[in-house]
Amino acid sequence: MDLFDPKLPFFKGNLHCHTTESDGKLSPDEVVALYRDLGYDFLALTDHRRLSAPTHLEGCMLLLSGMEMDFTLPGEALHLIGVGMDERLNAYDLSVSPQRCINLYRRCGGRAIVAHPAWSLNTVATLTALRDVTAAEIYNSVSTYPWNGDRADSSNVLDVAAAHGMLYRFVASDDSHRYQGEAGRAFTMVQAEELSQESLFDALDQGRFYCSQGPRFEQISVEDGRIEVTCSPVDTVIFYSNLIWTANRCQTGRDLVCASYAVNRGERYLRIQLIDARGRSAWSNPIVLKP
Repeated sequence: MDLFDPKLPFFKGNLHCHTTESDGKLSPDEVVALYRDLGYDFLALTDHRRLSAPTHLEGCMLLLSGMEMDFTLPGEALHLIGVGMDERLNAYDLSVSPQRCINLYRRCGGRAIVAHPAWSLNTVATLTALRDVTAAEIYNSVSTYPWNGDRADSSNVLDVAAAHGMLYRFVASDDSHRYQGEAGRAFTMVQAEELSQESLFDALDQGRFYCSQGPRFEQISVEDGRIEVTCSPVDTVIFYSNLIWTANRCQTGRDLVCASYAVNRGERYLRIQLIDARGRSAWSNPIVLKP
Protein backbone atom coordinates (compact mmCIF):
# COMPACT_ATOMS: atom_id res chain seq x y z
CA MET A 1 0.00 0.00 0.00
CA ASP A 2 1.40 3.37 -1.07
CA LEU A 3 0.65 6.25 1.31
CA PHE A 4 0.95 8.94 -1.37
CA ASP A 5 -0.85 9.10 -4.72
CA PRO A 6 1.73 9.64 -7.49
CA LYS A 7 -0.90 11.42 -9.59
CA LEU A 8 -1.56 14.18 -7.06
CA PRO A 9 0.59 17.30 -6.46
CA PHE A 10 2.05 18.40 -3.14
CA PHE A 11 1.37 21.90 -1.82
CA LYS A 12 3.78 23.62 0.57
CA GLY A 13 2.43 25.61 3.49
CA ASN A 14 2.90 27.18 6.91
CA LEU A 15 0.04 26.88 9.41
CA HIS A 16 1.28 29.11 12.23
CA CYS A 17 2.58 32.69 12.11
CA HIS A 18 1.86 36.11 13.60
CA THR A 19 1.42 39.65 12.35
CA THR A 20 0.96 43.14 13.76
CA GLU A 21 -2.63 42.11 14.48
CA SER A 22 -1.16 40.54 17.67
CA ASP A 23 2.55 40.30 18.57
CA GLY A 24 4.17 39.90 15.15
CA LYS A 25 6.58 42.48 13.74
CA LEU A 26 5.24 42.51 10.15
CA SER A 27 1.83 43.45 8.82
CA PRO A 28 -0.44 40.78 7.31
CA ASP A 29 0.38 41.99 3.79
CA GLU A 30 4.11 41.85 4.52
CA VAL A 31 3.87 38.32 5.94
CA VAL A 32 1.89 37.10 2.92
CA ALA A 33 4.43 38.65 0.55
CA LEU A 34 7.33 37.08 2.46
CA TYR A 35 5.93 33.57 2.33
CA ARG A 36 4.89 33.96 -1.29
CA ASP A 37 8.49 34.91 -2.14
CA LEU A 38 9.66 31.80 -0.24
CA GLY A 39 7.58 29.62 -2.55
CA TYR A 40 4.76 28.65 -0.20
CA ASP A 41 1.40 27.69 -1.69
CA PHE A 42 -0.77 28.18 1.40
CA LEU A 43 -0.51 30.12 4.64
CA ALA A 44 -2.53 30.62 7.82
CA LEU A 45 -2.22 33.89 9.74
CA THR A 46 -2.82 32.78 13.33
CA ASP A 47 -2.75 35.83 15.56
CA HIS A 48 -3.52 35.42 19.24
CA ARG A 49 -7.23 35.26 20.10
CA ARG A 50 -8.14 36.99 16.84
CA LEU A 51 -9.62 35.34 13.75
CA SER A 52 -7.98 36.45 10.52
CA ALA A 53 -9.81 37.19 7.27
CA PRO A 54 -11.93 34.42 5.75
CA THR A 55 -10.14 31.84 3.62
CA HIS A 56 -9.45 33.18 0.13
CA LEU A 57 -7.03 33.01 -2.76
CA GLU A 58 -4.63 35.92 -3.02
CA GLY A 59 -2.94 35.55 -6.35
CA CYS A 60 -1.50 32.04 -6.43
CA MET A 61 -1.49 31.64 -2.62
CA LEU A 62 -4.34 30.23 -0.53
CA LEU A 63 -4.77 32.18 2.70
CA LEU A 64 -6.53 30.11 5.35
CA SER A 65 -8.35 31.89 8.14
CA GLY A 66 -6.71 31.20 11.48
CA MET A 67 -6.07 32.09 15.10
CA GLU A 68 -4.21 30.85 18.19
CA MET A 69 -5.89 30.34 21.55
CA ASP A 70 -3.86 29.87 24.72
CA PHE A 71 -4.71 28.18 28.01
CA THR A 72 -2.77 28.14 31.27
CA LEU A 73 -2.83 24.76 33.02
CA PRO A 74 -1.02 23.67 36.20
CA GLY A 75 2.66 23.45 35.27
CA GLU A 76 2.11 23.89 31.55
CA ALA A 77 0.51 25.95 28.81
CA LEU A 78 -1.66 24.68 25.99
CA HIS A 79 -1.78 26.60 22.72
CA LEU A 80 -4.32 25.57 20.09
CA ILE A 81 -4.05 26.70 16.49
CA GLY A 82 -7.27 26.81 14.51
CA VAL A 83 -7.30 27.06 10.71
CA GLY A 84 -10.14 27.41 8.25
CA MET A 85 -12.91 28.56 10.58
CA ASP A 86 -15.66 30.83 9.30
CA GLU A 87 -16.89 34.00 10.98
CA ARG A 88 -19.43 32.13 13.13
CA LEU A 89 -16.52 31.53 15.48
CA ASN A 90 -16.59 35.18 16.60
CA ALA A 91 -19.91 34.59 18.37
CA TYR A 92 -18.47 32.01 20.79
CA ASP A 93 -16.39 32.17 23.95
CA LEU A 94 -13.41 29.94 23.21
CA SER A 95 -11.73 30.40 26.57
CA VAL A 96 -14.00 28.08 28.57
CA SER A 97 -11.81 25.03 28.07
CA PRO A 98 -9.32 23.60 25.54
CA GLN A 99 -11.71 20.88 24.39
CA ARG A 100 -14.54 23.37 23.90
CA CYS A 101 -12.15 25.47 21.81
CA ILE A 102 -11.31 22.46 19.61
CA ASN A 103 -14.99 21.58 19.29
CA LEU A 104 -15.85 25.13 18.22
CA TYR A 105 -13.03 25.26 15.69
CA ARG A 106 -14.51 22.19 14.05
CA ARG A 107 -18.14 23.35 14.40
CA CYS A 108 -17.17 26.46 12.44
CA GLY A 109 -15.55 24.48 9.65
CA GLY A 110 -11.96 24.47 10.86
CA ARG A 111 -9.28 22.12 12.11
CA ALA A 112 -7.28 22.19 15.36
CA ILE A 113 -3.51 21.84 15.81
CA VAL A 114 -1.60 21.56 19.09
CA ALA A 115 1.19 24.13 18.95
CA HIS A 116 4.76 23.54 20.22
CA PRO A 117 4.07 20.82 22.84
CA ALA A 118 7.68 20.75 24.08
CA TRP A 119 7.88 24.53 24.44
CA SER A 120 4.57 24.44 26.33
CA LEU A 121 5.79 21.66 28.66
CA ASN A 122 2.77 19.60 27.72
CA THR A 123 2.31 16.36 29.62
CA VAL A 124 1.23 12.99 28.31
CA ALA A 125 -1.94 13.32 30.39
CA THR A 126 -2.85 16.56 28.63
CA LEU A 127 -2.02 15.30 25.15
CA THR A 128 -3.90 12.03 25.52
CA ALA A 129 -7.03 13.75 26.84
CA LEU A 130 -7.67 15.91 23.75
CA ARG A 131 -10.05 14.76 21.04
CA ASP A 132 -10.63 15.71 17.39
CA VAL A 133 -7.22 17.32 16.92
CA THR A 134 -5.94 17.17 13.34
CA ALA A 135 -2.20 17.40 14.11
CA ALA A 136 0.48 18.55 16.52
CA GLU A 137 3.61 20.55 15.75
CA ILE A 138 6.53 18.15 15.85
CA TYR A 139 8.76 21.13 15.05
CA ASN A 140 8.28 24.83 15.76
CA SER A 141 10.94 27.07 14.24
CA VAL A 142 10.86 29.93 16.73
CA SER A 143 11.02 27.63 19.79
CA THR A 144 14.81 27.53 19.78
CA TYR A 145 17.72 29.92 20.07
CA PRO A 146 18.24 32.81 19.50
CA TRP A 147 14.54 33.40 20.25
CA ASN A 148 13.87 30.73 22.91
CA GLY A 149 15.44 27.89 24.79
CA ASP A 150 15.92 24.80 22.68
CA ARG A 151 12.43 23.25 22.68
CA ALA A 152 11.69 23.38 18.97
CA ASP A 153 11.55 19.59 18.54
CA SER A 154 8.53 17.97 20.23
CA SER A 155 9.16 14.43 18.97
CA ASN A 156 9.99 13.02 22.39
CA VAL A 157 6.76 14.00 24.14
CA LEU A 158 4.73 13.05 21.05
CA ASP A 159 6.42 9.63 21.00
CA VAL A 160 5.53 9.10 24.65
CA ALA A 161 1.93 10.12 23.94
CA ALA A 162 1.87 7.70 21.00
CA ALA A 163 3.20 4.87 23.17
CA HIS A 164 0.26 5.58 25.49
CA GLY A 165 -2.26 5.33 22.67
CA MET A 166 -2.55 8.88 21.28
CA LEU A 167 -1.05 9.03 17.78
CA TYR A 168 -0.88 12.61 16.60
CA ARG A 169 -0.18 13.41 12.98
CA PHE A 170 2.56 16.00 12.51
CA VAL A 171 3.00 19.45 11.04
CA ALA A 172 6.06 21.69 11.18
CA SER A 173 5.47 25.41 11.50
CA ASP A 174 7.51 28.58 11.86
CA ASP A 175 5.39 30.41 14.45
CA SER A 176 7.09 33.51 13.03
CA HIS A 177 7.02 36.60 15.22
CA ARG A 178 10.14 38.71 14.76
CA TYR A 179 10.99 37.75 11.19
CA GLN A 180 14.67 37.61 11.97
CA GLY A 181 15.37 34.35 10.15
CA GLU A 182 12.74 32.02 11.58
CA ALA A 183 10.36 32.33 8.62
CA GLY A 184 10.81 29.59 6.04
CA ARG A 185 12.63 27.16 8.33
CA ALA A 186 9.82 24.58 8.38
CA PHE A 187 6.83 23.65 6.28
CA THR A 188 4.08 21.10 5.78
CA MET A 189 3.64 19.32 2.44
CA VAL A 190 0.03 18.37 1.73
CA GLN A 191 -0.92 16.14 -1.20
CA ALA A 192 -4.25 17.40 -2.48
CA GLU A 193 -6.26 17.44 -5.67
CA GLU A 194 -6.27 21.22 -5.82
CA LEU A 195 -5.30 24.30 -3.85
CA SER A 196 -8.53 24.85 -1.93
CA GLN A 197 -9.50 24.60 1.73
CA GLU A 198 -11.84 21.70 1.03
CA SER A 199 -9.16 19.73 -0.81
CA LEU A 200 -6.44 20.50 1.75
CA PHE A 201 -8.69 19.50 4.64
CA ASP A 202 -9.62 16.26 2.89
CA ALA A 203 -5.91 15.47 2.59
CA LEU A 204 -5.23 16.43 6.22
CA ASP A 205 -8.11 14.24 7.41
CA GLN A 206 -6.78 11.30 5.39
CA GLY A 207 -3.16 11.82 6.46
CA ARG A 208 -1.77 12.61 2.99
CA PHE A 209 0.92 14.97 4.23
CA TYR A 210 4.32 15.18 5.88
CA CYS A 211 6.41 18.00 7.28
CA SER A 212 9.98 19.11 6.76
CA GLN A 213 12.82 21.56 7.04
CA GLY A 214 14.12 20.58 3.60
CA PRO A 215 14.20 16.82 2.80
CA ARG A 216 11.34 15.39 0.78
CA PHE A 217 9.48 12.10 1.01
CA GLU A 218 8.74 10.72 -2.43
CA GLN A 219 6.81 7.61 -1.35
CA ILE A 220 6.18 5.46 1.72
CA SER A 221 4.93 1.93 1.08
CA VAL A 222 3.66 -0.65 3.56
CA GLU A 223 3.59 -4.24 2.30
CA ASP A 224 3.87 -7.66 3.96
CA GLY A 225 5.39 -6.41 7.20
CA ARG A 226 7.93 -4.13 5.53
CA ILE A 227 8.15 -0.34 5.20
CA GLU A 228 9.80 1.04 2.05
CA VAL A 229 10.79 4.70 1.80
CA THR A 230 11.97 6.71 -1.19
CA CYS A 231 13.11 10.28 -0.66
CA SER A 232 15.40 13.11 -1.71
CA PRO A 233 19.10 12.43 -0.91
CA VAL A 234 19.66 12.19 2.87
CA ASP A 235 22.33 10.81 5.17
CA THR A 236 20.09 9.26 7.83
CA VAL A 237 16.73 7.49 7.93
CA ILE A 238 15.30 6.62 11.35
CA PHE A 239 12.29 4.39 12.05
CA TYR A 240 10.62 5.09 15.39
CA SER A 241 7.95 2.97 17.08
CA ASN A 242 6.46 2.10 20.46
CA LEU A 243 9.29 -0.40 21.06
CA ILE A 244 12.26 0.83 23.09
CA TRP A 245 14.86 -0.77 20.81
CA THR A 246 14.94 -2.58 17.47
CA ALA A 247 17.73 -3.58 15.10
CA ASN A 248 18.24 -1.55 11.92
CA ARG A 249 16.17 1.34 13.27
CA CYS A 250 18.79 3.92 12.29
CA GLN A 251 20.16 3.65 8.73
CA THR A 252 22.99 5.89 7.59
CA GLY A 253 24.92 6.45 4.38
CA ARG A 254 25.80 9.07 1.83
CA ASP A 255 22.99 10.43 -0.33
CA LEU A 256 20.49 7.72 0.56
CA VAL A 257 17.37 7.86 -1.62
CA CYS A 258 15.66 4.75 -0.27
CA ALA A 259 15.44 2.70 2.90
CA SER A 260 13.66 -0.43 4.05
CA TYR A 261 12.55 -1.60 7.48
CA ALA A 262 11.09 -4.93 8.61
CA VAL A 263 8.30 -4.50 11.14
CA ASN A 264 8.97 -6.26 14.43
CA ARG A 265 6.54 -8.16 16.62
CA GLY A 266 4.88 -5.79 19.06
CA GLU A 267 5.25 -2.64 16.94
CA ARG A 268 1.89 -0.88 16.86
CA TYR A 269 2.99 2.12 14.81
CA LEU A 270 6.01 3.49 12.95
CA ARG A 271 7.07 6.97 12.05
CA ILE A 272 10.02 7.98 9.88
CA GLN A 273 12.53 10.80 10.17
CA LEU A 274 14.86 11.85 7.35
CA ILE A 275 18.01 13.87 8.08
CA ASP A 276 20.06 15.40 5.26
CA ALA A 277 23.73 16.38 5.14
CA ARG A 278 22.88 19.86 6.50
CA GLY A 279 21.14 18.40 9.55
CA ARG A 280 17.67 19.29 8.34
CA SER A 281 14.84 16.84 9.08
CA ALA A 282 11.60 15.66 7.55
CA TRP A 283 8.97 13.72 9.50
CA SER A 284 6.29 11.31 8.34
CA ASN A 285 3.02 10.84 10.14
CA PRO A 286 2.79 7.75 12.36
CA ILE A 287 1.72 4.69 10.41
CA VAL A 288 -0.70 2.43 12.30
CA LEU A 289 0.34 -1.20 11.93
CA LYS A 290 -1.96 -4.19 11.83
CA PRO A 291 -1.60 -6.55 14.84
